[in-house]
Amino acid sequence: MLKKTFTQNSILFRFGIVILGIFFLLLCYYPFNDVTILGLNSVVKPMKFALSIWIYSWTMAIILYYVKDIRKVKVYSWVAVVCMSFEQAAISFQAIQGELSHFNRASTFGIILFSLMGVFILTITLWTAYITYIFIKQKTYGLHPAIALSIKIGLTYFVVFSLFGGYISSLSGHTIGSVDGGKGLWFLNWSTLFGDLRVAHFFGIHSLQIIPLFAIAISKFFKTMAVRKAVWFFSIVYFLYVIFVMAQAIIGMPFIKFN
Repeated sequence: MLKKTFTQNSILFRFGIVILGIFFLLLCYYPFNDVTILGLNSVVKPMKFALSIWIYSWTMAIILYYVKDIRKVKVYSWVAVVCMSFEQAAISFQAIQGELSHFNRASTFGIILFSLMGVFILTITLWTAYITYIFIKQKTYGLHPAIALSIKIGLTYFVVFSLFGGYISSLSGHTIGSVDGGKGLWFLNWSTLFGDLRVAHFFGIHSLQIIPLFAIAISKFFKTMAVRKAVWFFSIVYFLYVIFVMAQAIIGMPFIKFN
């Protein structure tokens, strides 16, 4: 399947390889970088985004294999490459300069760059919503029915919680109860003292991987109808969990608290 996927959507697979390469370059640069942003090594953020974009690229390449409209798949793939390339480049450039990429109001350049990032992210989110619609209205998939269902739900959640990222942007910060920065979990840097909206955003968009992986894991052990019910149950519980961590952040509570 991976071989066929690579052949059919080499655009996103090759892009994923490039982004993964950028991650390793940043990782090698990390020990030698003495620039900090909000008390954190400045290259940590572009490293996190590189990993996330790599996972997204390969996940979508696999999912798009089952979308029958080849022309729209190709257009979507190139839109994703352009939008995610800009995002990664902007974050990396600002990090090396020691400047914020998100919520940067300190200079005209920072404001323009952050605004453009928002435009590109909104573009790929709307395109993903369109691809989700195309996938949902298909009659057949060449997939286990429960796995197809899990992809439909995962794509829908991805779009919804990507838009939640826009809400975070409108607040000009992701920390509730304090300013951004300060003590946080290793690498992720989610605040351990205050509410952090990035937690819900993270779990929300990665439902694109988590829900289908759950369906794949149980599909070989149970009958189709039982798997479908399990996928629905897991998806509802997962959605409620994301809403819970979102509410937790909004009232100023940290995801995991320690001093």
